[in-house]
Amino acid sequence: MKKIKLALVSYINTIPFIEAIKSSDVLKEKVELVIDYPARCAELIRTEQVDGGLIPVGALHEAKSYKTITNYCIGANGAVDTVVLFSNQELEEVDTIFLDYQSRSSVQLVKILAKQYWKKDFKYLPTTNGFEDNIPQNSAILMIGDRVFNYENIYKYKLDLAENWKHYTKLPFAFAVWVGNKRAQSIEKELNKAFAKQLLNIDSCFNKMLTIDKSTFVNYLTNKIDYSFDVDKKKAIQLFTSLLTNS
Repeated sequence: MKKIKLALVSYINTIPFIEAIKSSDVLKEKVELVIDYPARCAELIRTEQVDGGLIPVGALHEAKSYKTITNYCIGANGAVDTVVLFSNQELEEVDTIFLDYQSRSSVQLVKILAKQYWKKDFKYLPTTNGFEDNIPQNSAILMIGDRVFNYENIYKYKLDLAENWKHYTKLPFAFAVWVGNKRAQSIEKELNKAFAKQLLNIDSCFNKMLTIDKSTFVNYLTNKIDYSFDVDKKKAIQLFTSLLTNS
């Protein structure tokens, strides 16, 4: 039987999902994982090259032939640490933001926060691979994912987007949710079971090849990432979508 293709990013925060699928006797026989960065995963789902996956919330409206599946997501209820603006000046002095090419939802989020919460206009510029090391004066860079950990001490200021969203809306944020077509929907129960089991055993997911230590890894996944796709995160998605539509 043809395997069910699921697309998701290869970030530290998706390791429990990846390990859950690989460790499940049922799922490892049924599922083929397609690993890419967020914007590319969204494209694979939009063009129906995969049966489902973890899609950035900013691309949900494009996944018209899919429905939301599983009780899990990549979310945060406050600071998330890996979706940030880095700069060498305070936000009031910044006039240009370089946008991470790997993300669409975080790009949309920073623009919403700028307009609705910070009440500030910026010039937004696209980036390509390697942009992280070159930031002009009076500029900030939007950076997402694991490489944020490597730049913690490089720049003077760090502004966490999930934390700012919480301050602005009083809601958590869901960066990515699981969606699937009919084939992927057929394994929703198995996915929920596997994810629930793995998330109770975060320590076992740690890989010594990672660029962060185990204590940072466990703290990040247990205290920064909120995996539950609950009512408040669904409300946050609705609000995010409405703000996106009106921006």
